[in-house]
Amino acid sequence: MSEKLQPEWKYQLQGLRGLNPPPKLNKPALLVIDMQRYFCDPDAPAYGRDFDATVEPVQALVGAFGKLGLPVFATRYYSKDDNDPTARWWNATLEKDSPWVDVDPRIKLPPGSKVLDKHLYGTFSSTDLDERLKALGCDSVVICGVMTDLCCETTAREAFQLSYTVYFVGDATATSDYMLHFSALATLAHGFAFIVTVDDIIKLLEEK
Repeated sequence: MSEKLQPEWKYQLQGLRGLNPPPKLNKPALLVIDMQRYFCDPDAPAYGRDFDATVEPVQALVGAFGKLGLPVFATRYYSKDDNDPTARWWNATLEKDSPWVDVDPRIKLPPGSKVLDKHLYGTFSSTDLDERLKALGCDSVVICGVMTDLCCETTAREAFQLSYTVYFVGDATATSDYMLHFSALATLAHGFAFIVTVDDIIKLLEEK
């Protein structure tokens, strides 16, 4: 990506550790967070235009990982019960059998991908992802999806705490407001993750 086409946040975050050149990918896994009809379908209750716009860059990453036979995990959020902290906070529930839970059909997961169901923001705290990654010998995660400041950021923080190198794809994540998106990127760049673009990841994959 040419410098003039870099996302605005690439300039705004300069100086934070997470904007340093990221290390080469060794044994990465792609985490596709909550790219569900609930967020991406224009008729859905939680639809956002920025979520819909994330489908194409997320699919570019899915395709790149799939082409190389690298692990891809997708998550689906739903409410475990009315006492879930997320259900209480948002005063809304998403039933497991709702069609809105489905992964957006525009996301074409490669054969062998795993879909993990969760009921909290963090993927590691509500699934067996850590065990699965360790079994595959993965040492890093590439995070994309929605929402930047909720499920994506929480998952990134958890991954860091579990000693994974975290690559957080700023132009393949989205939330309901740019301020929240930028704030999450800034926090992650300060202490948890390398903030990268889709092009950055594809280049790193080509160098493997």
